[in-house]
Formats: sequence, structure tokens, C-alpha cells
Amino acid sequence: MLVVSGASGMLGSQIVLHALLAGGRSVRGLYRRPESLRAVQQSWAAQGHAALYTQVDWHQVDLEDALAVQEALRGADSVIHAAAIVSFRKKEEPMMRRINPLISENIWLAALDEGVRQAIHISSVATLTADPKEPFISESSEQKRASLNAYGQSKYDAEMVAWRFAAEGLSMTVIHPTVILGPSAWNDGSSLFPKTLSKGLPLVSGGSTGWVDVRDVAQFCIEHLSQTRNQERYLLNGFNRSFHDVFRDLALDLGARPPRWVSPKALLSIAWRVERLRELLFGSKPSLTKDSVRAACAQTEYSSGKAAAMGFSFRKWKETSQWVAEMHHRIHG
Repeated sequence: MLVVSGASGMLGSQIVLHALLAGGRSVRGLYRRPESLRAVQQSWAAQGHAALYTQVDWHQVDLEDALAVQEALRGADSVIHAAAIVSFRKKEEPMMRRINPLISENIWLAALDEGVRQAIHISSVATLTADPKEPFISESSEQKRASLNAYGQSKYDAEMVAWRFAAEGLSMTVIHPTVILGPSAWNDGSSLFPKTLSKGLPLVSGGSTGWVDVRDVAQFCIEHLSQTRNQERYLLNGFNRSFHDVFRDLALDLGARPPRWVSPKALLSIAWRVERLRELLFGSKPSLTKDSVRAACAQTEYSSGKAAAMGFSFRKWKETSQWVAEMHHRIHG
């Protein structure tokens, strides 16, 4: 049996879906809040797989509860840990730094106790540090914790927990996806991009980064379960493109007006400070933070040559853009 944590999120649910489509194993999906499963149903229905929802052993669990996690992994022979807290808010940093390593500890301790044969830990490119001497960030890039933002540090700490259990006997693989694009059924993260663009986004940042189709990340994970490689790391990146080009193409495929201007970094620096002040005074959730602006303005490129050398093929950008737009129209009408 395969157990997937974070199964109610965009990536986790896509991994569960791909596992069902591949067949040959039962799947248990771990989730925290019942209301989050509605987004899973919307996403799968848009993809034409609504009937598969009832084939999953959906298991509600608090991943901070070690005993509950132990019970949730009972009978598993494979585990994919996709759950994590993702936030760039200053006030949520202590919680994120505590929870991400903690749930990694609970998942992999239970997996070791249960004799799990295959383990995949979903990390992030946020744990990798750019080297000015190298043109791309890859799996071989250094991980300098002090240079990372709070989210990156929390994911780094969670990843180190995974490698510690690998040293104790777990057959571990760590995945580093770039920005994941997929259905807009969720109200956070990159799932918000189509919603924002469909309403009209007048300006974008001047940065560039790596992007990957959620279907590619899910497919890679499921294919990897049938291989003998372990104790490896893989960076998954479909394409390197600017925020302007990605948002322009997505807007056009959505039938919306594309962004017209690229915002200067100085303007965004002012904006995040204003948002921070609003948060301090009124408790409102900021639309921009120091870390999100820094990431949006950076010029970063990634290489997934290791995955490609294995024969894995990523979808082209245009296919992803058109699919994300189609999913948005099917979900939201």
C-alpha cells in the first residue's frame, strides 16, 4: 500500500491520482481538514477522473501527533511525504520552522517502524543555494542553511530529518520541484495564479525562475517507486521562464488581458513594507512579503539534467499553460 501525506493539496492529490491511474496498489491519502477534500474532488472532476475519488482510503490525521501518524502508516510499504506548511508571513515563521521538521520526523519514524520499503520526501528548490560561478541550480548545488529564507530553512531541516532516517535504513529519495503549476481548485500557493490572472493583473515582477507541471512531478514520483534507485536527490524543472512570460501566456490562454507592465524592484520593496505595516496594525494577510518579493525579483535558472538522463521527459511550456487554463475554466466556469 502507498501512503501519501498532504493528499488534499495540489501536488499530493495529483500523486494519489497518478498512483490510481498506474494501478497495481492500494492508496491511502492523509489529510488534515475535511473541507480541503472539496478541492481534490474539483480538480479530479476537471481532469475527468471524478469516479476514482472513492477508490482512495482517505484518512484524516494530525501529522503533529506521532501516535496518530504511526496508525495512519500501518500496513504501508511505500510512503510519499508531500505535506508541508508554506508561508512567507513573518508571524508564521516560528510555527513553520517547528512544524515542517516535526511532521517529517513523525512520518519517517513511523515509516521506519513499519518497515516501509520505498520512501519519497518532497523537499523544495528553496533548500538549494545558488552559486554565482554556476549557470544553473541543480541537485549538486550546496545547501547553505544560513542563506535561506524561513521557508527554505524549515524545508531544509525537514529534509535533513529524512536523510537521518535514510541513514538508519529507509530507502529514501528526495525530490526538489521548482514552482508547481496545476489546477486552480485551491486557495493558496501557485493554484491562485489563474484566478488572479483571470481578474486582470496589470503588472508583474521582473524576475525569472523554474516552473514544472504538477502532472510531471506526480508522474516522476510514481515511476520512481518502481525503480531500484535510492538515496538520491532529483531536481524537477520543466522550463525556465520569466514571470512576465509565464503570466502573459497564462492570461492569453485564459482569455484574459495579459499584464502590461513590469514593476521595478524598488516599487515592490515599498509595497511589501506597506503590507507588513498593515499586517502589524490590522492583522491582515499581506499580499506581498520581503521573501516573496525577493524571490519574484531574482533571476534564477534550474537544471533537471539528472532526471532527463534517466529518460524522464517533461511537458513543454505551452502544453502546461493551455492545460492550466482549461482546468481553471472547467472548475470555475
